[in-house]
Amino acid sequence: MPLHYAKQLVPGPGSGRQNGFTLFELLIAMVIFAVLGTTAYQGLFQTQRIKDRVLESSDRLAELRSAFYWISDDMAQVINRPVRGSLGSLEPALQFSEAGDAMLTFTRAGWTNPAADALPPRSNLQRVSYLIEGDRFLRQYDYHLDRVDDESGKLRRLMSGVDSISMRFLDIEGGWHDQWPPANIEQENENRMPRAIEFEFELNSFGSVTRLFALPG
Repeated sequence: MPLHYAKQLVPGPGSGRQNGFTLFELLIAMVIFAVLGTTAYQGLFQTQRIKDRVLESSDRLAELRSAFYWISDDMAQVINRPVRGSLGSLEPALQFSEAGDAMLTFTRAGWTNPAADALPPRSNLQRVSYLIEGDRFLRQYDYHLDRVDDESGKLRRLMSGVDSISMRFLDIEGGWHDQWPPANIEQENENRMPRAIEFEFELNSFGSVTRLFALPG
C-alpha cells in the first residue's frame, strides 16, 4: 500500500510578508513625526509672536490716539490768563521750558464742575502742565489756578515709551520759535499767545510722530 506523505507548506521569498512594522520602518516614522512636530511648533510659535506684536501695536496706537485727544482738547481751550506762582511771581499764560520739571504749562478753560450744586463753587479755569518722567508723558493739573503753596497737582499718564519730545511755536506773524515766550520779546507783546504748537514725539516703537495743534484766537 503506497504511503502518502503530507507536504509541509513553507512560505518562500516573495510569497507574502509578516504583519506589523519592522524596527527600521518605526524609526523612519518617528523621524518623520519629529520633523512634522518641530515644523508645526515653529509655525505656532511664529503665529503667536505675530499675534503678540499686533496686539502690542494696537495698544500703542490706542494710547497714542488717547494722548492726542487730551492734547487736542487742552489746546482748543487755551486762554490768555497769567497766574501767580507759589512765590507770588507772575507766570505767563503759556510757558515752555526744557530746564524745569514741566515742559509746557498753560491755562485752559472748560473745566466743568459736575458737583457744583453740592460743593463750593470753583473756577472753570485750570492750570495744566505736560511733563516727562522716564519714558512716560504725563499731564498734571492744579486744583487752584493761582497756587498758594508747593502742593503737587494730579497726574495722568498720557503715553509711555517716549524717548523725547520737542515743540515749536507759531506766532501770529507766521514765524516759528523753539521756546515760548520767545526770546527778546518786546514788553508790550510779552503776554501774546502762539497761533499753533507743533509736538514731535520720538517713540521707541513708532519712531518720530509729529502733530500740529491750533490754538483759539
